[in-house]
Amino acid sequence: MKKAFPYILPLIIGVALLFVPLLRDFHFESAMLAAIVGCFWGGIKAAYPHSKQDFFSALSILGFLYIFALPLFFFALFSGCLTFDGFAFWLLTPLPSVFLGTAIGRLFRKLSLPFPKSLTILTLLFIAIGVWLFEFFHFPQVYFYNHVWGFWPGPIYDEAVPLSGAYLYFRWLTFLWILALWMIPSWSKTRQTKLLTFLALFSLLLSYLNLNEAGIIHPGEVIQSELAGQFNTEHFHLFYDSTLYSDQEIQYWAARHEFYFQQITQQLEVDWPKGRIIESYLYGNAWQKKKITGAKFTSYVPIWLEQDQLHIAKQQLEGVLKHEMVHVISKRFGNALFHGSRSIGLIEGLAEGIAKDASPRSTLHQIVAAERPLPSAGQLQSAFSIFGFYGSAGSISYTTTGSFVAFLLENYPPSLIKKAYPTGDIQEAYKQPFDSLVANWHQELNATPLDSVDRQISEYVFAQRSLFQKKCPHSVTQQMRLWDDYQFLLAREDTLKADQKLDRLFALNSENALIKDAWIRSQLLRGHYQQAAEAITKQDTLLTLQVLKSDALFLAGKPQKARRLLSTLTPRIQSSQNRTFTYTLSLREDSLQWSYHVNRRYHKTWPDSAGFYALNTANQMLTLNKSLSENRPQQVVQFMTILLGKKLNTHWFDSYDSAIKQLVFSNKFGLAQQWIQKVAQLPLRLRYQQRLDELLEWHHFFQQYKAVAD
Repeated sequence: MKKAFPYILPLIIGVALLFVPLLRDFHFESAMLAAIVGCFWGGIKAAYPHSKQDFFSALSILGFLYIFALPLFFFALFSGCLTFDGFAFWLLTPLPSVFLGTAIGRLFRKLSLPFPKSLTILTLLFIAIGVWLFEFFHFPQVYFYNHVWGFWPGPIYDEAVPLSGAYLYFRWLTFLWILALWMIPSWSKTRQTKLLTFLALFSLLLSYLNLNEAGIIHPGEVIQSELAGQFNTEHFHLFYDSTLYSDQEIQYWAARHEFYFQQITQQLEVDWPKGRIIESYLYGNAWQKKKITGAKFTSYVPIWLEQDQLHIAKQQLEGVLKHEMVHVISKRFGNALFHGSRSIGLIEGLAEGIAKDASPRSTLHQIVAAERPLPSAGQLQSAFSIFGFYGSAGSISYTTTGSFVAFLLENYPPSLIKKAYPTGDIQEAYKQPFDSLVANWHQELNATPLDSVDRQISEYVFAQRSLFQKKCPHSVTQQMRLWDDYQFLLAREDTLKADQKLDRLFALNSENALIKDAWIRSQLLRGHYQQAAEAITKQDTLLTLQVLKSDALFLAGKPQKARRLLSTLTPRIQSSQNRTFTYTLSLREDSLQWSYHVNRRYHKTWPDSAGFYALNTANQMLTLNKSLSENRPQQVVQFMTILLGKKLNTHWFDSYDSAIKQLVFSNKFGLAQQWIQKVAQLPLRLRYQQRLDELLEWHHFFQQYKAVAD
């Protein structure tokens, strides 16, 4: 039994780990843990004065680590979570780390240095923590490579973590270190050892000169050179991908930067130092941001850096710019260690409470109030801690803490939240028991009016699952990879390659409704009307697909068949609760409207003023939306002038909001003011009223901003 115990123990530890979220996954997190244990174990063991057979000792340690991994492997295998990337991380992470630790311990032992074990531990701690801290406080990237623990990919909110070429390159560096450290004690014994040691050290030197090109590090100046474009304002230096942003877009976002800056500094009563510049990195798409910084769909602010920075992809700008800017500005009253708060819930809650961007239709208070029971003081206190915050889905934690912080900002001076921010001690700053503050918050939530829309949005938010709650957090199928590639090509506006990727996806799984919907739309854009119509059968029960089939028949010159199909779908369309189908029938109410609709969507044709007058409201609004999405400011002005005489509907509030912003930016201040006044007469939801108030602020701000610029 004693002989078997060393083999049973790692097996028991592996089984125990099956109850720990993320670490139970046979992927990079558990491989990282094994690498840390193995590296220190190998180093300490090799540092013993009488150690022998270092190579086989390292292999023995690896054997125990892989026994420990067996329960994780079989769990992943039988649960369908096993991935090639996970297998590769388990091969490339513990193995080099164990040999590196062994090589360092062996070196100190061979050189007969005093306290070899202590030196080994200190050296490994320096590599594992010291090197990481240097990179953390000097580079804006949020991914990290380390010779001891391997790799941290950056924010992993429900994202895949694939093996990259950069990691292979980095592990090549680890191998060179192992070789050099192994050879140094005996480097002068033979010509071969001298040559091998020299080659290892020389290769290390050359390899470290290429860390930028390999993607191991990304200093700010390297990112600036990769993005190429630059635009400066009073408080910002914008660095952007000049191939994916037009001059007009950058001028618009530069103005929005200054607008949000003014809003936030005034609300928080922050005295911004004169001449202090914020660097804003605007990436062309999420994939470019992932490659450069390690964060894909997650926008972020490296508050720990002395230089103020924002990192946002183009597709996320509209929704997150104000939120991220709160993080930058709150550095002015953050703690001395990393310019933030000890409470992650307070960091994100403050940003969410000011930006209020959890939903375009419901307020933070409405979303939280619609979920019963309301969060208790204990649950809210947990949400402000790092484990409680990340223990729930991001949408839940952001919304809950955001609502509470918004309540504090609405009812108390901003100086109190600034006082609480560095330490996270809300009770001390507000001189009230935390339970009492929560009780007052509950009173406000209970007094918040709710409707079915708020309840539906709240149900969706609180149904989300965190990464820790997912069965296979990093399992990515071939179809998911191809879909991600397809979305990337669309973001790059490479429609030819995107269509090819979509054709491949459809060939792999033509029954997937999401893939089929995208493929049918692609066929219609390419003019393959009959092919699209034939691909949709009676077995396709998704209403969207059947509506698309009616469009395909109409475009194929078969209006009667199209009308008959639409007629059979009418009862389902009218009874649908999905907002998508609200105007499906009116867009196709007669041949003229139907023709305008499909021509706009698939032929990208645009009506003149006379043609726009001939459209019904639904077609007019979708045409306006198209002109907004394709950045056609002259058409926006033209269409908004015509629409001003029409009856408005809150269903189109998002369109009014976007169009008024564009009118202001186009210096059509009078027309914008007319629209704001007209929208204000509608029975607006609370969230819409908040957004309308911000439109008024934008209108006032940009007039002054433009006057100064001119």
